[in-house]
Amino acid sequence: MGITAFMRCAIVGVGLLLAGSSVWFYAKKRMTSDLAATWCLLGVAVIVVGAVPAFSRWLGLISVWTGIALLCVGAAALSGAFRICLMISQLITQNQELAMTVSLLLAERRENGDGIAEGIQDYEKNSVCH
Repeated sequence: MGITAFMRCAIVGVGLLLAGSSVWFYAKKRMTSDLAATWCLLGVAVIVVGAVPAFSRWLGLISVWTGIALLCVGAAALSGAFRICLMISQLITQNQELAMTVSLLLAERRENGDGIAEGIQDYEKNSVCH
């Protein structure tokens, strides 16, 4: 088994890790569906690049150490970007939960007829977002 075949197998392995981890984190509700789908598609694209010889022909044109360096840097960059997407997904989920909690609290104050709710309603009417 030559070094080119080894690097192709490593590329396919990285693609499988991307696709599998995106599905796993989505199943554990740690990643949103749109980001999980994007990472899964990126993983499939990496698998295709590694598996189809026409797309990985460039591996035979570079030196062994350059290929290993590119593989390591690429895997590290994908890992970092994946972790950032996990943090973004967590922030999106927390933001949605906070919005639901605020909405419930505002509805409860409106039902109680608090004076604070009238000030909040005035603020909502004059808000830029509405």
